[in-house]
Amino acid sequence: MALVMALFTMTTLMLVTTAGLLVGAADIRATRNYRGAVQVHFAAESGISEALQLVNGVGVVNLQNDVADQWTNIWGGAPHTFAPLGGFSLTVTTVALDANTGRLTSTATGPEGVRNTVVATVVRSNAPSGSPGAVYLATDSPTNATFDGNAFAVDGNDHNYTGGAGPGAPVPGISTRNDTNTQRTISSLSAGQKDNVTGLGYQSGPPMVPSVETSPAAPTVSQLDQIVTDLTNRPGVVRVDDKSFSGTKIFGTELVPQITYFTATGDVTIKGNGSVSGAGILIVDGNLTIQGNIEFKGLIIVRGGTSVKKDPTTKATGNATLYGSLWTTDINLDLGGSAIVYYSSQALQLANSVGGGGALPAPLTVTSLADCAQLPAAVGGCP
Repeated sequence: MALVMALFTMTTLMLVTTAGLLVGAADIRATRNYRGAVQVHFAAESGISEALQLVNGVGVVNLQNDVADQWTNIWGGAPHTFAPLGGFSLTVTTVALDANTGRLTSTATGPEGVRNTVVATVVRSNAPSGSPGAVYLATDSPTNATFDGNAFAVDGNDHNYTGGAGPGAPVPGISTRNDTNTQRTISSLSAGQKDNVTGLGYQSGPPMVPSVETSPAAPTVSQLDQIVTDLTNRPGVVRVDDKSFSGTKIFGTELVPQITYFTATGDVTIKGNGSVSGAGILIVDGNLTIQGNIEFKGLIIVRGGTSVKKDPTTKATGNATLYGSLWTTDINLDLGGSAIVYYSSQALQLANSVGGGGALPAPLTVTSLADCAQLPAAVGGCP
């Protein structure tokens, strides 16, 4: 009888021990599964964050044209790794619902087959992204900026064209797309000219450091081409075929700013006896040479180089004053007159108001975020 009781007791203890081990193993698996679910969800959300950083560095004019149609170039063709945790990868796709709204879908995978999809509904902001600089040299090719004379000022501190300081944060006086062009531009400035280029990063010294910085997230040449296409397809664009301007010309006012598109093939020249003023957005397909006077409030996009110089015929000197921003592939100042470029968020608001409003690149903001592990298919954009 004692032997039977002993065997029964041992069997009971073994069953209890086995049950405990099974429960412990189940707890470990549950903990591991929970940890994996949390980690893969975190990875999926990071994909949304990374996608927004890639898009918002430049900003969006038309979500279909600038994001959805260009997504392979923006994101690349392969999944991205998730640096904080090994073994996780993520892929983001996008769809435009219209020109201003869309969805970003981020799917992350990880060890032991964990998987999570997050869908962000995004909308284009009404506030423009700002400008890479008072002057932005929009090319990856080597630039050849030249500065002859001392009667120029390029200032990335915010100015109101109505007078006084603006509310915006400073931007570089001159920004480029790569460090090589940044150094080339700095080297083009003499010791007496460096304090003419002020704004973000400027130091009065010693040594004096001009405000010339690299902005790799600024629009590429192809992105700038797409921005121009978006702008010139807006309503109310004023197309101008002239290549040379004499006399007085007005292209928009503060009350009625406009998109002015110089469509002539080749260079555009404002002659020594020419005087041009305007407000809004001015687009030049080739080079822009200023031998006369120009005053503009807003954004000027020159898809070639910009020069301010003397008129060889009349000997008149070029004078340029811009509040806003100048985007050009190169800049050459051979001054007998003057050149002033003041970054102005107030003037860029004028530019943003043309063509029905929302003309300038603007960031995407998230209006809702759906965790597809918690939702049925087709809800919140979940697959």
